Order: sequence, then structure tokens, then C-alpha cells
Amino acid sequence: MTDLAGERDIDLVVAHLHLRLGSLQLARAELEEMAGKGTLDDEALIDLAEARWRTGDLTGAGEAASVAIAAGSEAIVALVIAAEATAAAGRPAEARRLASRALEMADMSV
Repeated sequence: MTDLAGERDIDLVVAHLHLRLGSLQLARAELEEMAGKGTLDDEALIDLAEARWRTGDLTGAGEAASVAIAAGSEAIVALVIAAEATAAAGRPAEARRLASRALEMADMSV
């Protein structure tokens, strides 16, 4: 969600900062509340996936990451989370494809 000036909603910015500063439970609570209200933007959806992942909810994290990827996100963290969730769901070929995309985006090798 953005305001008329094109800036991000302050609640999204605060939740992002909480995530980056390690206040994982607080960030997740904020992001889950905004998700329930339908006020997440694309970047916040990725933050939600990461917050869920870092708090041990791989299934929920994978769902959020998959939605972000389906919407066109190429965020490395979303690809990694989706790959891990897909592998845990027993789909190794798809997980390898996602992990390969993440490595290409990061321009790294294993």
C-alpha cells in the first residue's frame, strides 16, 4: 500500500525494520495483521514469508513466498524459502529449479 506521494505506508516500513532488527515475533505479528486486512504490498509479502520462515513456520513461509513469486518477484529470499518449503513437501525437482534460480540471481555457485 502506498500513499499519494508514492511512499510506502509507515506500518509496512516499521514492520520491515522490526524484521531487519531481529524483532521477529513483533514483525510477524504486524505483517500477519496487515495480511489479514489485505494491506501488504509486494515487498511486505516477501517480508511476511521471511518472518514466518525465521519463526519456524516453513509451510506458511512457503505459501507467502510462492504467492510473491507467482506475482513476479525475483527476490532471492523468496526463491530460497519456496525451494526449502517445496523440498519439505516432497517435490525435489521443483525445489532444485527454485534453488537454481536463486543461485542465478545471486550470481554465485555452491
